[in-house]
Amino acid sequence: MNTIRNFRYKRINLSQCLRFCSKKGCEESKRCADLKASSICSQEGTKGTDEKKKELKKVTLLEGDGVGCELIGSMKRVCEAAKVPIEWDTIDTYKTPDSNKVNPGLLESLKCNKVGIKGPIGSGQHLKQLRKAFDLYAYVAFCRSIEGQKTPYGTLDCVVIRDVMEGEYSGIEHSVVPGILQSIKVSTAAGADRISRFVFKFALKNERKKITVAHKANIMQLTDGNFLKSMRNEASNHLEQIKFEERYMDTACLNLVMKPELIDVLVSSSMYGDVLVMMASSIMGGKGLCPGYYVSKNGLLFDTLVKTNLEMAGKDVINPTGMLLSTALMLRHLKLDSQADKIQCAVQQVYKDTDIRTKDTGGKAKCSEFTNAVCEFISKMDG
Repeated sequence: MNTIRNFRYKRINLSQCLRFCSKKGCEESKRCADLKASSICSQEGTKGTDEKKKELKKVTLLEGDGVGCELIGSMKRVCEAAKVPIEWDTIDTYKTPDSNKVNPGLLESLKCNKVGIKGPIGSGQHLKQLRKAFDLYAYVAFCRSIEGQKTPYGTLDCVVIRDVMEGEYSGIEHSVVPGILQSIKVSTAAGADRISRFVFKFALKNERKKITVAHKANIMQLTDGNFLKSMRNEASNHLEQIKFEERYMDTACLNLVMKPELIDVLVSSSMYGDVLVMMASSIMGGKGLCPGYYVSKNGLLFDTLVKTNLEMAGKDVINPTGMLLSTALMLRHLKLDSQADKIQCAVQQVYKDTDIRTKDTGGKAKCSEFTNAVCEFISKMDG
């Protein structure tokens, strides 16, 4: 059994916990810096919208494959501990029986609820279909250092936003003649404009100050040039609010490693963005710590970067951190801020005040032990 060192067995003041949020960046972090004036952390209870309205929020829930069972199980236990008023619209599978198509029940649930959270999907074919059917055009990854988690890099607090519909991941490839294969990189003006508008809208809403676009327009002048043109056009509308800079992809990677504290919002096309997300999540301590969500005009789909990891499934060793932090993001989107604060705070406290770590972050704890510790901290916030 994993032992807990420096675990503070006393009632925890939520305002004290949330001081450990990053002072830079996302909306919740800005709120954390002014908690004394906020009713969220009052020990007398809150009067927010989420406390006045007791109706349940309905959310689509997909367990997915592999370790998805353990990730979703941890998430549901923590939500129960935080008394989150959610009704789960559980979808058993993303596949249609005897077919290679996505389960229409999943699509119907997402379109109805407009919010979903999922475990990892092992089938790339079905994931691609899901993205197209629900029009998931962007992925937002929150890569923020967690106090107490040691890494060989500097402090990071950045958001990586990438296209997931076009670019190298368009999925159009064929054999020209035997021995010669070709992959087509697609970039449309409409797609690039949509990403650009979303990125700047996100930055303004979340009080981000700088956007960096990573590209290789010096080589791929048409496709990357189209993406860069859309970003430049949108940047021209926000010159006084947001600093905009362009970096070649290799330079963006170098800066991310050498000067992570200078990165704010990184945006790129599909494959470049995938690389940047993996790098940024590794700098923060591992992809198991990184929360995120897919964006569609029809709603949001939350998840974590963790893959199916079939060899780990059922062994109670997966890291649930990213899934729990994604849950906090989802709750903020649903205007359940007090519950989101509790979950985020509790996860941060586990890293700051205990030695409970899963194997991927240098420890020996089980997924269930980490989950228990988060639930314990939540219970102490409630007195």
